[in-house]
Amino acid sequence: MDPPGTRYVERDGHALAYQVVGEGGADVDVVLFLEIGLHPDLMWTDPHIHYVFERATTFCRMVYFQRRGFGLSDPVDHVPTLEQQADDVLAVMDAVGMQRATLVGIGSTCGALALIAARTPDRVTGMVFQQPFVEGALRGGVDLPRGWTVEARDRFVDGWRTVYDNWGSGGVIAMWDPTQDSPFNRRLMALLERCSATPATARAHLEWLFRIDYFEVLASIQCGTRVLHSARSAVPLAVSRHIAAAIPHGTLHVLPPLPPGTSMGQAWIEVLDHIEEVATGVHRPVDAERYLASVMFTDIAGSTETLARIGDSPYRDLRATHERQVRIEVELAGGRLVNVAGDGTLSVFDGPAAAVRCAHLVCRQAEDLGLGVRAGVHTGEIEGIGTELTGITVHIGARIGAAAGPGEVLVSRAVRDQVVGSGLSFVDHGTHELKGVPGRWRLYALTATDAPAECEPSTVSQKTLGLTMLDRAVLRMARRAPHVLRAAAEMANARQRRLSRRPD
Repeated sequence: MDPPGTRYVERDGHALAYQVVGEGGADVDVVLFLEIGLHPDLMWTDPHIHYVFERATTFCRMVYFQRRGFGLSDPVDHVPTLEQQADDVLAVMDAVGMQRATLVGIGSTCGALALIAARTPDRVTGMVFQQPFVEGALRGGVDLPRGWTVEARDRFVDGWRTVYDNWGSGGVIAMWDPTQDSPFNRRLMALLERCSATPATARAHLEWLFRIDYFEVLASIQCGTRVLHSARSAVPLAVSRHIAAAIPHGTLHVLPPLPPGTSMGQAWIEVLDHIEEVATGVHRPVDAERYLASVMFTDIAGSTETLARIGDSPYRDLRATHERQVRIEVELAGGRLVNVAGDGTLSVFDGPAAAVRCAHLVCRQAEDLGLGVRAGVHTGEIEGIGTELTGITVHIGARIGAAAGPGEVLVSRAVRDQVVGSGLSFVDHGTHELKGVPGRWRLYALTATDAPAECEPSTVSQKTLGLTMLDRAVLRMARRAPHVLRAAAEMANARQRRLSRRPD
């Protein structure tokens, strides 16, 4: 799944940016109002955040955006009020065509969503608040905000002011959850901060946040609302408990402690579970991330010898060309390139036939480059963790690929049996012991990739076959000589214009 394009809606003469994922006619709509540091484009650099959005498309259409004046939106010279932010959320919903939706807020963005739920309950099906800031730590009045002690309040205020004094250094991650304060997360958070707001704009937002108070609004919220509290948050648990209790149908959920170094996207997987349950009413099963798929492994055989023969720089360029070809063929075949490690690649496909044909093309193109590439394909249950794949199927596929010779595509019996009738032909390659995998495995070598046996001329027109052959020819030409293809297209267009001007 590629990151979506950015759209804009005009708000008081300023463009408010938003993005949408999962527009395939989903019956469930979700609005995710992002905190000021969560830049919509750059979040995708975390592979687990990529996974979160990809998984969201399996159960909803989701629109997400930052507050007016931040990130991809036009800058503004003031901090929008809660009412203005609430109106912005509704404007985005109207632009997307969302009549009702589950609203998800994070920290400072929960206030606008609470206002929407209280004032226009017909637009809201449910809400999820992750660590909401309801009563500003420095709000007016002599009383402390509910659930705070003087010491906890002072630590909270001083900690956040230090972060905003050093805005752009990634300090937000430590204040949000210290266990996530790894060098990688801090670098990513620093990038998100710098690209979301200037230090002055961020500081103005913080001082506004310290002084808001919409606690009285909570009693008017009619929909079910989950208040999520991070186990190691700088906000006392008592604060979240008061907030959940003030919402008529509110419930408090304490998120489990995260292992040290957890990525931002991994932390969001638990939150996504709650969003899905509120939006759909369905509890996600434990094994929901396990599914049947086909994996394709490729590896350059004799890479060390090739490197020694042609030198470092030529080999680097040669490998880069090969990896580019693999990526193109995988995408054309409807698969996904999962990762590139050393001289090998791992890709995943919905079905085995596409994986086998792709492996064949990859090996043939590598021969044109002077490389001997081996490939292995296996089908079975895999488990997705972020953008990575795990499970015994992945390990078996890697071992099958390692057993192949240069230019050879080996497959398991599961693959061979599932592609019967596809026009793919195999020869028995004998039984093999796959390192670390129990038992002996019978493998098969690909010998032919003819058209499907069931497709007789009577059922597939010659015109259709011709177009298929033409499409393949065009693709080959586009890759090898794009200037020729452009010239041919210009000639064809000119001819079409001349024909269109002729009288009937």
